[in-house]
Amino acid sequence: MARTLRGLRIAARVLAAIVGAYAVTAGATALIAVLLVFTAGIARSDALIVGSMIGYAVFALLMLWCFAERRLARVWLALVGAAIATHALAIWVEPALPVVGAAS
Repeated sequence: MARTLRGLRIAARVLAAIVGAYAVTAGATALIAVLLVFTAGIARSDALIVGSMIGYAVFALLMLWCFAERRLARVWLALVGAAIATHALAIWVEPALPVVGAAS
């Protein structure tokens, strides 16, 4: 029984590291790109590249953190909360961006 429980905990951490970290990274990448366009006036393509490069580091750090944190519940709560927050903020800020190539 204890062996099965340990295997389930490891599987939950692996799932958190892959799926949860990906969800947070996707939201963070979108948020960074949107904020760079909105605040710094960078071209959308360049902002997406910068956001993606930062996203690789975020993803790696989140995956490591998923295995370093002692409490599994804290891992899941933090990942779900961060994913919801980053996606919501990116969606909230995105409509304020100027439309490029629109007819006047």
